[in-house]
Amino acid sequence: MAKKGGENSKKAAGQARKADNANKKKQDQAAAAEAAEAATWEDGSKKGNKKKEDAQFKKEEAARKKAERDALLKAEEIANPSKSRGAAKQANKKTNKIDSFLDWNKDTPELSASGLDSALEALALTGRDGGVQSKDIDRHPERRVKAAFAAYEEKRLPELRKENPGLRLQQVKNILFKEFQKSPENPMNQDTNIDYNASKDEIDAKKKDVRAQREKKFA
Repeated sequence: MAKKGGENSKKAAGQARKADNANKKKQDQAAAAEAAEAATWEDGSKKGNKKKEDAQFKKEEAARKKAERDALLKAEEIANPSKSRGAAKQANKKTNKIDSFLDWNKDTPELSASGLDSALEALALTGRDGGVQSKDIDRHPERRVKAAFAAYEEKRLPELRKENPGLRLQQVKNILFKEFQKSPENPMNQDTNIDYNASKDEIDAKKKDVRAQREKKFA
């Protein structure tokens, strides 16, 4: 009798394990189905968000372009306060190519900012002294190098460290310094620099040369 009771106990335990496994399998299947449904909803939500993001981008893009146009008009008014209508039309012809430049890659914010700077530069060329005055000619650019390098380092150093994770800080700074030597942000590389003892005639010649070089960008 004891033997028969032991067999029944083992049989019951086996049946319990089978039931437990079956129950666990059902739970796993239910969880998988729930996850699949959640993924489907999430995918639909992402598509909906994408449409909203596209609409928001278009709205922001329109606002950006309006701000650029307003800035251009303001800059022209400042540069040419007493300009006649005929002269204004002539200046507008010069800015048509600038408009194309602003539009050619409007999806890139960095280029948009650069485009606005270039457009303002072109408008300055249509103003008094062609946008290059005596005060713009720099006899001592070296006096501004220290501050310019500090600003360049603050902006560029974090980027270089990300680009060169295996280098030591001093090695990264060496790369940064070499970059700065050739950078347009270095005061020593400006087209308006001139010898400290330059004569008035030399300054006038420099102004004409700078103006001619800048006009080539928009010819």
